[in-house]
Amino acid sequence: MSKVGEFALTMIQQRLLDKQGNSILVNGCCPGYVDTDMTSHKGPLTPAQGAETPVYLAMLPSHATQPKGQFVFQKKVIDWMTGNAI
Repeated sequence: MSKVGEFALTMIQQRLLDKQGNSILVNGCCPGYVDTDMTSHKGPLTPAQGAETPVYLAMLPSHATQPKGQFVFQKKVIDWMTGNAI
């Protein structure tokens, strides 16, 4: 899926949940350029480093209200139009 598609889907899903009165948070994230078979082992990040942001988002406490409908890279919210995610 393209990054723009991921960003759009994240925002749409969050808006739909908000309209339903749900407190579920939906966020998109990028692991970065990780040293894997897919990158021919050229990525500077280890798989463990690439997993930090997805794990961080998955482990947000149940009472968390942010980030919400955002794109997260290196555990920080970035602007999906101008942020560097790779």
